[in-house]
Amino acid sequence: MRIAVGVLLGIAATVGSSYAAPFVPERNAQCIAVSPDGRLVATAKSGMSNAEFPPRPHPTVRKCGLIQIWDARTGQMLQRLQSFGDFTNLRFSPDGKRLASCRLFTPGGGLELSEVRIWDVETGKSLYQFNRCHAFSFSPAGGKMAVLSRTKCVIYDTTSYAKLGRCDPLGGALSVEYSADSRHLLGVRAQKERFQVVMCDAQSGALQRASVDFEAPFYTLAMSPDKNAFATGHVGGVVLHWNLESLVPVAQFRTLDKAIQHPFFSPDGQTLGAGSQRTADVEFWDLSTGRQIYRYTYVRGTMRTYHPRDPDERICPERDPARFLFMPDGGAFIAGCYGGMIRVVANGQEVKRFGY
Repeated sequence: MRIAVGVLLGIAATVGSSYAAPFVPERNAQCIAVSPDGRLVATAKSGMSNAEFPPRPHPTVRKCGLIQIWDARTGQMLQRLQSFGDFTNLRFSPDGKRLASCRLFTPGGGLELSEVRIWDVETGKSLYQFNRCHAFSFSPAGGKMAVLSRTKCVIYDTTSYAKLGRCDPLGGALSVEYSADSRHLLGVRAQKERFQVVMCDAQSGALQRASVDFEAPFYTLAMSPDKNAFATGHVGGVVLHWNLESLVPVAQFRTLDKAIQHPFFSPDGQTLGAGSQRTADVEFWDLSTGRQIYRYTYVRGTMRTYHPRDPDERICPERDPARFLFMPDGGAFIAGCYGGMIRVVANGQEVKRFGY
């Protein structure tokens, strides 16, 4: 067995052809990603630091944060990367060669150590990190990515990581997302104690329009592959289906569970799914009829967060991580439950589980 270990700012990467990991109980993954060709699955499990400064991953495997890359067909673990903090997003690049992760971490005293980090999928090596950043989005056209910090939204080249431009209306937004055709950049931003969707021109960064205001914060912007729509998930079990060009909701769906919902589209854009961030119950709707077509539950679908929050804090993006997704063939979906589980959309049958 060949093992290479590298540590950089609290990230330990272990790469090898096989693993003899100690026994650890299955943990629900906060984030899930699938490569564009469907051959790889990545999971991110939030975890603790060693409570020292500078922080490092907790020395106990069952307590530290983990990013794992798996063979989607066999379930073999190909990479294991140790970290800490709360993961909120995990994405493969459009070419499938890189994996981006977003981690929130604040050790105290007002110091923010959140980051967006880029990994090499084949080697597991850390390629680049954007310090004190809390959200990102790859351009589907390739070659660019948008990264959010507290005050800026910056566009970077995904090869050289050179700055290509800024999108000032999205500076300090809660989340950011490219439209499916890469023409627009959308984000959720706070506006005088209320929250709205903002759309900008992806090339110039100019503001195009803003939505009506919402009282409660929300975080996820799920883009439809049909390039004409997107969806947002809200507290109270509400999922909104939007027209992209007008930035107006055209349909509303309500789930049985009233926690914040995480929406996700099928590859053909005809089916909308939503997962509860409290129970992981997943519901599906046929967008041509507006009818619910499937609903599935998990015996253990809860998740744990580690980010310290005051009881009166309103903005908590770690409570809506990207842990639900359709597989590229559209016939199955994956959720972060039980370490990561693929199920058939039509009948809920379990296909694959990604544990230690």
